[in-house]
This record gives sequence, structure tokens and C-alpha cells, in this order.
Amino acid sequence: MNHNLHPTSMRAITVSREYGSGGGEIARMLAHSLGWEVLDSGIVQLVARKLDISPEVASTHDEQVEGFAQRLFEAMQYFSPPVLPENPLELSVNDITYGQTLGQVLTTAADIGHVVIVGRGAQVTLASYKDVLHLRVVAPTSQRINCVMRRDNLDALTAGEYVYRKDRERERSVKELHHCAISDAHLYDLIINTGALNLCCATELALRALDYKAQSLLHPVTSSN
Repeated sequence: MNHNLHPTSMRAITVSREYGSGGGEIARMLAHSLGWEVLDSGIVQLVARKLDISPEVASTHDEQVEGFAQRLFEAMQYFSPPVLPENPLELSVNDITYGQTLGQVLTTAADIGHVVIVGRGAQVTLASYKDVLHLRVVAPTSQRINCVMRRDNLDALTAGEYVYRKDRERERSVKELHHCAISDAHLYDLIINTGALNLCCATELALRALDYKAQSLLHPVTSSN
């Protein structure tokens, strides 16, 4: 792909996605094209575990992911007022809620910059950041069910139930944490239907949108009535 991109003027891309739409794959393709990091659920869980606010054990990560999580964790030590107590063992779920910590992780990631953030309501948390592109990836339900069937080796009924449950979980999470609907088009700069565009085309379109938004920051246009 040939792009006249201005990635250094943009902090991040947030990727919200319907389950099975290919949003996660697009996020990884975007990060690869730009040479950026990916912040996904695995990293959030890892940072939460480092903060001692989650009982879940993080899955195994490669060196690149571990390194970025460590950079996030170290960056959070310099917040004022400090996010973490001097003794991490003093931290408990009563001191910092998961939602508050998640927000701090996401804003720290954006401040570090050059990161593609997958899910976790980042499009709302970072809504005030002008130098962040907010992307939503959707697809027809039948296509998403077929994708999950192939990927996870499931029958149609089980895959359909899984798609429905994951969508509802994501909707509920955003509504509870941010009091808004994940499907609200006003939260996004670009919404892509992978039922109409394949993953490569979707990635290309998102990269162009990133370029256009970067250029608009460098050369703002004043609208007239």
C-alpha cells in the first residue's frame, strides 16, 4: 500500500467492532502497516493484573506485547496525583475500580501514542482527543456467524448464540461504563461494513481516513454558513 500518511501527527486509532466482523484483524493490519502497537484485551488484562485489581490471570504474551504493557505500567507511575500507591500490595478493588483503571490505561496508551486500541470503549474515553481516529467495524449477522463457525469450529446454532452474547456483553459494558450506546454513529469517524468490503479494502479505507484526519489537524478548514 502506498500512503501519504502523517502518522506522527496522530496518537491512536480506536477500533470498535461487532463480534466476528473482522475488526480485530483490521486492527492488527493497521498496526502492521503503520508500525504501531496494538492494545487489545490481553494487554488490558495484563495491566490490570499488574495493578492487582483483577483476579484473572493474563494469557501468555509475546515480547512486543509484554514490552508495551510494561511501558504503560511504568508511565502510570508518573501520574499526578499518583495512580498507584508506593506499595502495590496496598492496592485493592476498593481503592481503584476496574472502570477507572481501564480509563487510565487507555489515556496513558494514547499519551504514549502510535497505538491501535481494540474495544474497551476507547472511542468514548478518548472522544476529546482530536488526534485519534475512531473506527467501527460491522458486518451482516449471517456473515459473522459463518466466520465464527469457521474460526472456532462451531456449529451454526452455537456460533449464533456466541455472536449474540458477545455483542450484548459489549453493548452492556459501554452503556454501564459510559452511559451511551456502542452503535451510536456519532462516536465514530468511520464505520466500515466488511460485508461490502474485504479486510484489505477496509484497512486501506481506514488508513486513508487516518491520513485525511491528520491533514485536517495540520490544515484546519473553517466552514461557512
